Amino acid sequence: MKPYFVAAALFTMFSCQPPASNTPETEEQDTSTVMVTASVETPDQQCYTRISGKDTAYLEFEIKKDTVYGRLEYHLFEKDKNVGGIKGTIADNIIKAEYNFMSEGTFSKRPVIFKVENSQIFEAIPSSFDAQGIPVFDKDQSKLKFEHDPFIKGACKF
Repeated sequence: MKPYFVAAALFTMFSCQPPASNTPETEEQDTSTVMVTASVETPDQQCYTRISGKDTAYLEFEIKKDTVYGRLEYHLFEKDKNVGGIKGTIADNIIKAEYNFMSEGTFSKRPVIFKVENSQIFEAIPSSFDAQGIPVFDKDQSKLKFEHDPFIKGACKF
């Protein structure tokens, strides 16, 4: 019975050897180049996320002089998402912008206001809505009210 174990051991040992095509003498070096695209945050780019219960919002923007432009997304639980761009101005840490977005297959626009505080951004709550349902904000910035859950600075998504 010992000869069978010896034969099986030798067979196993030789079958575990790498094939001749992978030996060091025949191995070729891979000199191809792989292109990888990744989201890279530029010095002017700022990215924030807000999670409130099962709702998530994402804000990414750049500031050039006094102009702010970027992307804003709302992913509300059990509702269609809103995805679009913002463009506006910043003064005294208050961003006033127009949000052009698509929701439920329809393009819409509405004003948005954000307050920047350290690494957090708070979205303003409208004081009322006009006849078309467009948010209306108080002209006096000191009277603006803001959401309790802030956008938190984080990694860029795009």
